[in-house]
Amino acid sequence: MNNGKYKILVVDDVEENRKIVEKILFACGYDVITTSDGLRALKIVDALEVDLILLDIMMPVMSGIETCRYLKVEPKTASIPVIFLTANTDKEMLAKAYKVGGSDYIRKPFFREELIARVKTRLELRDYEKNLEQRVEEKTREIAATQVELMYNLGGIAEGHSQETANHVRRVAEFTYKLARLYGVEKTEALLLKDASSLHDIGKLGVLDSILHKEGKLTTKEYTLMKQHVNFGSDMLKNSTLPLFKVANIVASQHHEKYDGSGYPNKLKGDDIHIYGRIVAIADVFDALSFKRAYKNSWSTDEVLSYVKDMRGKHFDPKLVDLFFENINDFLKIYSMHIDKIEFDKQFNQKKRGKIMEWLLQEI
Repeated sequence: MNNGKYKILVVDDVEENRKIVEKILFACGYDVITTSDGLRALKIVDALEVDLILLDIMMPVMSGIETCRYLKVEPKTASIPVIFLTANTDKEMLAKAYKVGGSDYIRKPFFREELIARVKTRLELRDYEKNLEQRVEEKTREIAATQVELMYNLGGIAEGHSQETANHVRRVAEFTYKLARLYGVEKTEALLLKDASSLHDIGKLGVLDSILHKEGKLTTKEYTLMKQHVNFGSDMLKNSTLPLFKVANIVASQHHEKYDGSGYPNKLKGDDIHIYGRIVAIADVFDALSFKRAYKNSWSTDEVLSYVKDMRGKHFDPKLVDLFFENINDFLKIYSMHIDKIEFDKQFNQKKRGKIMEWLLQEI
């Protein structure tokens, strides 16, 4: 039997007890460390990775109960299983041992087969729990990734039922993340904002297709109806308690507000507009102007950059505009990468269609 991969800490103030346990477990192939008191035990587990602790209850300096209590409140050591070693099987004492986080107990004097069986069982259970936690984490990540992908797809559908508008959602997300990080938003929060930005126009699901796909300028009435998408989006998201959708609600309801107070729906001004809304406003406009839509042709890069610069302090937060231009090469790199991807997708789809036609002709 080779159990050398398991490191077991034995804590007992009686040397003879430590030697007995060490001899039995060492013969089974375990890596055994021993110490005589709780304080030393805490130092050992702080320095080494330990798989199991055998802990005497009655010890001077620090009792096993106190030692276990410290172990279980520290994140680094809380998951280490503890088996108490005790000659005292009083129910009150055992109740305390379990209450502070003990997994099991072994009576003194030691019965060799019982000691081996309890240790083996506890280590096997620990491995099972660790593997289960890992599988749960993997499944959780998989579900989260699927949910995010669905959000991006849904955001694309809301934008206008085309591949180009779906790509718009993904580019806005990339621009949003970059600008958020430059502004000083912590990475985890910036990633949350990145994903939430995919739903910035989710309210367009409530707008008529005849308006969404209209070629040319909207009438005053149509534009008024179009502007309602921010309220529709907020209504869809405002009751959710999930952090992702809370952020998405802010973005959906505020990304058309303008720094000078001339935006909609609430004419918020300056810092009254949430930083999420101010960031997505630049990302959204920069991308929307750069690509063709049903109602307009694409602008040149110089025209787009000139507009963003002119809107400093008007449409956009001056600090964000400055960060944008100070790092313009990074944003243009993101833009170019997506342009290259679009061209690749077009060529790939053309080749795919050609292959299908070739196959059909052969079959005919």
